[in-house]
Amino acid sequence: MPIIASGLNERLSVTAESLGGPGPMAFDTGQLSNSLDYCKNQIRDYIRLRLGDGLVDVELDQEHYDLVIRQALIKYRQKSSNSAEESYAFLDLLPEVQEYILPKEIVHVRQIFRRGIGSVTGTTASQFEPFASGFLNTYMLVAGRVGGLANYELFTQYQELAMRMFGGHINFTWNPATRKLTLVRKIPASGRNPIRANSITATGLSVGSVITITTNQTQMNITAGAALTIKNCAVVGYNGQYQVQSVDVTTNRIFITATQSLAAVSVTGFDVNRCEIFSPVTDSPAETVMLHIYNHKPDVMILNDPYIFPWVQEYAYSMAKAILGEARSKFGQLAGPSGGTQMNGTALIAEAKEQMEKLEDELKRYVDGAVPLSFVIG
Repeated sequence: MPIIASGLNERLSVTAESLGGPGPMAFDTGQLSNSLDYCKNQIRDYIRLRLGDGLVDVELDQEHYDLVIRQALIKYRQKSSNSAEESYAFLDLLPEVQEYILPKEIVHVRQIFRRGIGSVTGTTASQFEPFASGFLNTYMLVAGRVGGLANYELFTQYQELAMRMFGGHINFTWNPATRKLTLVRKIPASGRNPIRANSITATGLSVGSVITITTNQTQMNITAGAALTIKNCAVVGYNGQYQVQSVDVTTNRIFITATQSLAAVSVTGFDVNRCEIFSPVTDSPAETVMLHIYNHKPDVMILNDPYIFPWVQEYAYSMAKAILGEARSKFGQLAGPSGGTQMNGTALIAEAKEQMEKLEDELKRYVDGAVPLSFVIG
């Protein structure tokens, strides 16, 4: 049995729901030599000792050390392309659903790949394609025969043209702030078996009221605790995601609890027929696609990188020096014997500013192991 990592479902697809709430990207930390806490403690000790703690009094608290480490990682993610990695993830598309919220670790969606060349993805007789069959016969089924490279080139060009003409490429928009992926088309249902309701009633209008869904379907396969979604209901308050409280199989009734105020105690007439009611146990994905994405490297991976860790460490140290300088610059001198003690706040601020500018400039020379830019034409 394969081990299913956290964030992946049983189909090995990334967990993402249609505007319902994302799940985490899967990441295996077992192969890293140092834990995140160990790396952060190393940076804290480095900052503390570089500032002379133990020899002189360093006025920084634990919160200041945590702040500079966090801000150093934020600055690195902003300035370096090496903070993200190119990867692929599978996404299950739901029938008639266009908008999906992806995990927060995903920075950019570059392309969406489908399994077929477009609308034709099956193997039925009505979807027979002679060119593909000829290619299969020449290259795979006939032992000892090899077709020419020209035939292979023609076949691949044919596939590319067919994808452009018949929907093999899915146009989309990606919002990096909201992490919303919007497909510019609706994928039709494939194997979907929604729940057909005869009536939808509620015991009241307030949150917590019991909603009863009555259907004439005898094979719903829904049990208590299953997820359930109501869409396209004209009565305000019924649309949303629920958890089934109980099921009465003798009367074919499903009971859920209202999560928001309802506009009416019942849904009647054509409004009932318009409601889309389905559950993961009654609804299968319309299609599974592969996303070509860029996602953030986890903090623990960045701090385990031998080229990145020194940069983050130095930048955090520079920011800690700036904070200490700001505090000490409030007092030019402390009273004491022999004229008192001269504070070095202004000098610390100047040194920190110079060091941070130097470190940011080093990223332009790819000292962190990032891949330099290639030739840009145009």
